[in-house]
Amino acid sequence: MSTPDLKALYELEASVIGAIINDSTALAQFPMLEMDDFAHGRHRAIFGAIRNLESTNRPVDVVTIEAQLASDRVNIDIADLGMLMTRMPTLENAIEYVRQIRDAAIGRRVRIGLSDVLAKADALSGSELVSVAMAVLAQISGDQPDDTMTISELIKRRFAQLEFIAQERSAGRLAITGYPTGVEPLDAVLGGWQPGIASIVCARPGAGKSSLGLATADACSAAGHGAHVFSLEDSEAAYTDRTLARGSGVAAETIRSVSYNTGQLAAISRAATSHRKRQWLFDGRSGITADEVVRSVRRHAKRNNTKVVLVDYVTLIKAMRRNNRMSKHEAIDETITCLADAAKQDKLAYVVMAQLNRECEKRQDKRPQLSDLKESGSLEERAKCVVGLYRGSMYGDSVQGIDWDPQWDAQRHAPSTDEFRAQVQLLVLKNSNGRTGRVLAKWYGPTTTIS
Repeated sequence: MSTPDLKALYELEASVIGAIINDSTALAQFPMLEMDDFAHGRHRAIFGAIRNLESTNRPVDVVTIEAQLASDRVNIDIADLGMLMTRMPTLENAIEYVRQIRDAAIGRRVRIGLSDVLAKADALSGSELVSVAMAVLAQISGDQPDDTMTISELIKRRFAQLEFIAQERSAGRLAITGYPTGVEPLDAVLGGWQPGIASIVCARPGAGKSSLGLATADACSAAGHGAHVFSLEDSEAAYTDRTLARGSGVAAETIRSVSYNTGQLAAISRAATSHRKRQWLFDGRSGITADEVVRSVRRHAKRNNTKVVLVDYVTLIKAMRRNNRMSKHEAIDETITCLADAAKQDKLAYVVMAQLNRECEKRQDKRPQLSDLKESGSLEERAKCVVGLYRGSMYGDSVQGIDWDPQWDAQRHAPSTDEFRAQVQLLVLKNSNGRTGRVLAKWYGPTTTIS
């Protein structure tokens, strides 16, 4: 449908204002309509007066509108208001007129915004121009549903969620409020990765950050939730081998060296078949910025049904601003702020991997602590959930109080050598949605699998 011309817009706007003057209750049907959506100055002023009256709970009619316009120092003849009263469209028609008015307003904003971008084009590189244009478009509000609700409606929705969780638990099933992490004991503590927030997974190199990310992508895509993975360290081949290793049980090294036997090849083929229709995206670009991550997620989100975004890992994200004086900490702050804002705006679960420095290895207890993130600026502040990974077998024999303890339900005795190699601790260091604590999970080195 083509955009209405100014004359047609005049008629649409006049009819909507007429509908409101004749029945002020109609105003509640146009929650997204604002005075700046009107193309004609006179209609813009009148609708502004109407919104002012509404906000102070005063009646809306010709007399009160005229008084409000006078208060706003806008000179409009009452006869003009009287003419608007003669327009009496049905509510259904008025709703359609508002849709057309809003659509035309969005079109005007896009053209103005892109004109401003073009005016800056000569001073920007191609990638910077794309970034500025996307930012301008992101600020333009489309016909999005109004999320406003009463506290009663909010409570009713929450009760429905709690009832579902109770039913699932009574049936012996694990019910989570977010998206699966791939590790059931961790789901029991976190309720899954929660939408609308950025969660941090932190560890020393080789402890299993990427493996937890792979477990999440596998579990989410198997459950019908789209996963979008940004792996700034793994090559396509390495990530694919690890995915097939997890699905088949065949060691990643065996797949990489093409030394598998017939039975192993059959298992690899079955794993490949099971992943064929998964909504699981992989982006292996290096030197990508946080806003490029967000743009890519938004570009593919609808087709992929994206619910969880995994970024592996944060310090490999390139700074968005070209500022040679920006410190490493400032660059990380910029990155996590961008990703956390995107998680909230798009209602997605962002899971961001962070590599800890060697400081934690100088302690006798080398398990990650929340204080280990303080050197990374906003990571601790902006993340609503922080999970640290620790594999004690990386540092030698098991230690009582660190790797096992008689008071622990899950590991009351010193583990055997094989048990210790298979042990990984998932330490919930921060959880704004619930409890913190330790989760013991299984690690299988040949397939780098956490479960």
